[in-house]
Amino acid sequence: MNELLRPILERPARGSDLHDGTRVDLHCHSTFSRETLRWLPGLVYHPLCEPEEVYDQAKARGMDFVTLTDHNTIDGCLALVERRGPRPDFIFGEEVSARFPQDGTVVHVNVFDHDEPQHREIQRLRENIYDLVAYLRQIGKLYVLNHMTWTAQHRVLTAWQIDAMLELFDVFEGLNGTRSYSHNAFAWHATRDHGKVLVAGSDSHTNRVGTTYTLSAGTTGPELLDSIRSGQAACCGAFGTPEMLREDVWVVLQKNVERRLAEESSRWKRVVCRAVRRVGKTFYPLVCVGYDRHQAILIRGFAQALTA
Repeated sequence: MNELLRPILERPARGSDLHDGTRVDLHCHSTFSRETLRWLPGLVYHPLCEPEEVYDQAKARGMDFVTLTDHNTIDGCLALVERRGPRPDFIFGEEVSARFPQDGTVVHVNVFDHDEPQHREIQRLRENIYDLVAYLRQIGKLYVLNHMTWTAQHRVLTAWQIDAMLELFDVFEGLNGTRSYSHNAFAWHATRDHGKVLVAGSDSHTNRVGTTYTLSAGTTGPELLDSIRSGQAACCGAFGTPEMLREDVWVVLQKNVERRLAEESSRWKRVVCRAVRRVGKTFYPLVCVGYDRHQAILIRGFAQALTA
């Protein structure tokens, strides 16, 4: 198992010496993402930071370019431009929930540098991943398969789905800042003999923007994205741990309760919010319990599917 999943973490990017290249965190979320929990599908919560806070954190951590990849929306990108004005170092992005029509499996795809009409067409096509990818190729956009071992259904992909991904995608997220070592390592292993480009992003829902990033080249947004598509990309920064996930869960929960408390006028609902905060503070450490074991089971299933 360890031998199968050993990534070449120092693998050089193709075609360029990028030690002093251009930095961008290609995967981060703002309050405009609507998140749900599998076991509480009726509860909607939002990541910690406003779009301008994400931008400021990224710049403070040395990112040359900044993007937002909220779930199925570019409203956070539009809000940043409205509040701060157009910025030459900001790239529109979006994390698209794309579905395999054969069995409904949903995976996440980051798309970059698109406009509002293209966003609407992307949303129309995302129920069929094959149609979506055909459209993205047609309009010439950078699109990335995120966290290869994650599906909305939290199940292991089949061998044919892995083969389909390797056919559909030229760029994969090789380093995700919230996923554990084994998940990131699997992406390296699954793509290593297929000439794929690997990129990195923090997948931050809190304050981890810029702690995981892609090193590439380019002095403008289009130049940067073209460099990545051509293979000039290196994965840099940290991967996730159960402890980091546990803390992120608590920080996001606490912030969302505070928002609800500020918005609610009903005394009863405010009492409920305080009770949720108290229960969350008591039980959030349990997020960490069994996490590693569950990840190992998932990765073993993926490894078996890959060898099949």
